Amino acid sequence: MPTRRACLVINPKDGQNLAKLNAILAVLSAAGWETDIALKQYGGHTMELATTAAKKGYDVVIAYGGDGTLNQVVNGAMYGKSQKSLVGIIPGGTANVWATEVGFPGDSVKAALALVSSEDRRVDVGRVKVKSLTFLPTTQENGGQIPAEGTSAAGAQVRKVKPTAKARQHFLLMAGLGVDAAVMSGVNKSLKQRIGVAAIGLVVAEKLPQQHTFPL
Repeated sequence: MPTRRACLVINPKDGQNLAKLNAILAVLSAAGWETDIALKQYGGHTMELATTAAKKGYDVVIAYGGDGTLNQVVNGAMYGKSQKSLVGIIPGGTANVWATEVGFPGDSVKAALALVSSEDRRVDVGRVKVKSLTFLPTTQENGGQIPAEGTSAAGAQVRKVKPTAKARQHFLLMAGLGVDAAVMSGVNKSLKQRIGVAAIGLVVAEKLPQQHTFPL
């Protein structure tokens, strides 16, 4: 990458991601990058910071955190509607799935070195758009019968959904619902920071017995 004006959006992760901040900034500065720092302070703040950075026309908005941080930065950049801002990544999360898939080092300083020496790449961005939700009766309420294809179940409730500016509708690698969403939404963040991916396994053991099949 050539010299850039960058905004580094940081998920502090209880201070863990601040330990190497000076070294990361030194790498960016040595490459001639002018870097401003934006620190996440509450839930949803990351996307707000990324949106603001994109609107201000930063060359690169860098997500320094895990996959959730990257997801919010991508959505913030999309909502900022800037044709100029790129999205970069310095992994600082638990799994760092996207960074691993694209070959970024797990060490944050080495990742910064990879970032400043990388070339721009276009990637596909997925989008989920929900127009309405249809809540079908359970099989018990319907005498154990699932409605035939092409028919609607008696008593089905349709609820229209209005998109909001705070909705995270874009994704890079995967999007999940059902068991996947139930598990990931139930993971305790502080516990995940202490024991890593094992925290997800604990939620799987808790949530899996609660899941059941339903008509789709």
